[in-house]
Amino acid sequence: MRIILLRHYAPSVGPSMAAFADLVKQGLRKRGHHVTELTPPILLGGWLPQRWPWHWLGYVDQFLLFPPILWWSLRSLPRQSLIVLTDQALGPWMCVVRHYPHVVHVNDMLALEGSLGLLPEHRPGRTGRLYQRWIRHGFRQALCFLSISEATRLALQRQLSTSPLFSDVALLPLPSRFGPLPAESVEAALSRELPRLQGRRFLFHIGRNWYKNRQGVLAIWERLSSRWGDLDLVLVGSLSPALVLWLQQHPALADRLFVLDHASDELIVSLYNRAAGLLFPSYYEGFGWPILEAMACGCPVFTTDRAPMSEVGGTAAYYLPPCPPEPQLFIDWADQAALLVASGLDLDDAKAEHRRQLGMAWAHSFDYDRWLDQLDAHYRRALVLQGAG
Repeated sequence: MRIILLRHYAPSVGPSMAAFADLVKQGLRKRGHHVTELTPPILLGGWLPQRWPWHWLGYVDQFLLFPPILWWSLRSLPRQSLIVLTDQALGPWMCVVRHYPHVVHVNDMLALEGSLGLLPEHRPGRTGRLYQRWIRHGFRQALCFLSISEATRLALQRQLSTSPLFSDVALLPLPSRFGPLPAESVEAALSRELPRLQGRRFLFHIGRNWYKNRQGVLAIWERLSSRWGDLDLVLVGSLSPALVLWLQQHPALADRLFVLDHASDELIVSLYNRAAGLLFPSYYEGFGWPILEAMACGCPVFTTDRAPMSEVGGTAAYYLPPCPPEPQLFIDWADQAALLVASGLDLDDAKAEHRRQLGMAWAHSFDYDRWLDQLDAHYRRALVLQGAG
């Protein structure tokens, strides 16, 4: 097949979305497909910092200047060419590609659902709401969809105005770099990056988005710390102003909290290998890659008992009740969640090793080659159903 892979504008793409698009590209090329990547060139948006109001110049690059470039690039596509949008948020480009065979990958519907008032924990501003409705208007014109979880597929289904040719699920694979490491290499990586952490017990959390429930992470950790005074917390992702204020109100915990704005792949894998557990009480997820990553490294996972976290964690994760949106219920939730985490941390060595092996086996069942088989089959099906097979 000849694949035209449409990717996000480079200055605005997040690390998970970039990693997903790279997995698609590398896998398709591994299978012998001809892959051409198209993404908006950085023109006006490259002149000034990507913050308000200058980020609007990036929108000019993406939605005013790029569509004519895209149209010109697609005008003479050979037969059996398939256009693959790596994210439904690229929906505004559907006005150009809808008459060509295509597939849209759906990664999460959280921003759209928040804009519609469906998520009490998140309410974007007026321009954000209008932007998400524009995205929805675009992807509703698509005919073939692949979602990264069943929860995401159901969320998509609620937003479609007509029945597509198909809307299926292809659960994400485990990236190959995640797995157990020799203890000496783990300690060497931590000694270089976080020397104060050596010999200390810690929980780990990664992510900076609102739906990660980092306030809940801190509240659970605070309660656990009252039981284990030497239990540290490592966060990857800078603190929001609200979390900075929380830390100021809990000065006794400041020396035991390690915050990294960014972390290398090597350090993240080492942290998974050495952490007492991944604390991941998200409100929502599109998939929840850190759950797989942690389990593949032998790290216990404490996450929310809600899809898709339960899809990804299976029987290998420990589950916490969903965090309630009502502030008056938050303290009781944090107390209950801390007790559940404590029960997982208190396992004897034999039971802990059994759960560790269970998690590693489960995570490695999310096989990259099997995922590529699914993509290949769905892409060929899209070509046939759209008259190009």
